[in-house]
Amino acid sequence: MIITREKIIHELSDKCQFYQRDIRVLLRGLDEIVKEHFSEVTDDEEVVLQLVEGIKVGFKVVPERQRKNPATGEDVVCSPTCKPFTKFSMPLRDSIQEAYENRKKTSKET
Repeated sequence: MIITREKIIHELSDKCQFYQRDIRVLLRGLDEIVKEHFSEVTDDEEVVLQLVEGIKVGFKVVPERQRKNPATGEDVVCSPTCKPFTKFSMPLRDSIQEAYENRKKTSKET
């Protein structure tokens, strides 16, 4: 299942009693803020966004390093790169696992 931007807009509109156009404006502003902050990643400090409790998304710089070319086996120097990462908290993982197991039990009983 993919939760699209439009689905999020509709669900937020229903849950929060806001107009969909206002939520679209809010999400466009959020896009700009996220891009602005993620572009500020440095060699010393990663940039992390915690938009939802228990989920963190961020970028960090991976320094220059030496790797092996798998095809030839020779050493290759990789330049520094900016890599994305995601972290999920254990309470969030546990609650999702519990909901999944309860849904499986319920579907087996019916």
